[in-house]
Parts: sequence; structure tokens; C-alpha cells
Amino acid sequence: MAEALSLEEAVRRATEANARYYSALGQLTVDYLRTLRQLADDLRLPVRLGDLRSMAARGTPARAPQRTRPEESPAVAAMVLEAEAGGSALGVFLVENDLDGPVSAPVAASAFTDEDGAEVRPPLAFEPAVVTLEPGQQMLVRVTAIIGEDLKADRSYRGELTIPGLTATPVPIVVRRRPDAAG
Repeated sequence: MAEALSLEEAVRRATEANARYYSALGQLTVDYLRTLRQLADDLRLPVRLGDLRSMAARGTPARAPQRTRPEESPAVAAMVLEAEAGGSALGVFLVENDLDGPVSAPVAASAFTDEDGAEVRPPLAFEPAVVTLEPGQQMLVRVTAIIGEDLKADRSYRGELTIPGLTATPVPIVVRRRPDAAG
């Protein structure tokens, strides 16, 4: 028979659970803002404002400079999961069934590759593991990645998540290992 909790013990446990929740939420917010900052730092305008002003002063029509290198092309937005080695990273994405019938399928992940073509398969867990949707329904799916020593620090490994049977575009995902805090 289960022992009843005292009011004091119940309040203590609830307080600890709230503290863990808000701590995790705070870390997620910090990670999200760090990623947004990194994206903003990488953002390049196609035209430099100074070029427009000097062209206007000379009466030259303004036009965007031609990009000559493919690495300058805009990147596709992706969910970024990042943590130190041994840590876990959490992300959430939305799926919708825009088909005429119900769909029930597990989330599938591709292999992840870095810019040099090195392939890794970090352990991923999905909640729910199987997406079951009636026509027109939406669902949030949580993905957790365990960041291992096999990922090189400060290197992006790109892959995608799909749900077989749904026609929506795959979810681009980047997994990264932060440098160790001690080193």
C-alpha cells in the first residue's frame, strides 16, 4: 500500500519540480537566444547601404551585387540542437496531417553530415515516438539528442526529420557539440 505524503513533503516536491522546470526552460531560452544571435551575426544583406548612398549620389542605378560563391547563398532555416559532450539537447517541431485520411507513423531521422561529409548518427528520442493524426490535426513532437564525443566541437552536423506518410517538407535539423566548459 502506498504511503501518503505529508503536505510539507508534497509542497517540497512540487517546489523542486517547478525549480527544475524553470531551470530547463531558462537554459532552453538561453540556447534559443544564442542560436538567434549566431544567425543574426551570419545574416548578410544583399546590398550594402553605403553602396546605395554612393550610387545615388553619382546617379547610378542601384542593384544588388552578384554572388559568385555558393557558400554565400542563404541557408535554409533549421532546428539546432546543441549541448556539451555527454549532454542532451531538446527541440520541438509541429507536424500537421493535410491528407484526406489518418496517418500513424514513427518519426524517422536521416544520417547527419558535417561540411566535410563526415557522417554521424547521434541518439535521438522522440515524444511521441509514433505520430498519429486524423485529417487536419496538428501535433507538437519533441526531439531530444544525446551529444556524444563522436561529434567534433563547434561543427554543424546537418540532417532531417521526416514522418513517412505525411507530405509536408522534412524538418531540417542541425546537431552541434559545444566546446567543453573546462577546455
